[in-house]
Amino acid sequence: MKSSKIINDAFNNSKAFTRITLDDNESPEQIAQSYYGSIYFSWVVLLSNRIVDVYNEWPKSYKQFTDFLIQKYGSVPAAKERVLHYTNPKYGFTINQATYDKYANTDFVDATIKVDRTGWTAVNAFDYEEERNDNLRNIQLIQPKFIGLIQEEAERIFNE
Repeated sequence: MKSSKIINDAFNNSKAFTRITLDDNESPEQIAQSYYGSIYFSWVVLLSNRIVDVYNEWPKSYKQFTDFLIQKYGSVPAAKERVLHYTNPKYGFTINQATYDKYANTDFVDATIKVDRTGWTAVNAFDYEEERNDNLRNIQLIQPKFIGLIQEEAERIFNE
């Protein structure tokens, strides 16, 4: 894969970006059209967020999200019933079901952490996937003033 100093310089400058939150069902093409004036720059929207796999790294619409839950977990109610892990704000980490079953009901001492039995909250698949999807809605866009440079550099790279 080829790289570019101009593109890297722009992408490593936090002031070169504007942060936005996507609405339901907005596509990279729609964002490119509204922000850059052309759907042609949808690749810049994706590149700005280091998105390679649009299906897994771009937020899903409500319908896509429910279809995804049905495909992955069998149904929306099944996703709400399936516990993926447990979290405890006191410790700032999560534990899986097996660890919870083994340790969370009694006090135990790990090499570095003493964990007590209180404060653990089950995180179900629905809540986990919904939070992940909502977090994907927060994207950054390279400011339009850099588009010309990025386009020139991309053309130079791909024409070498």
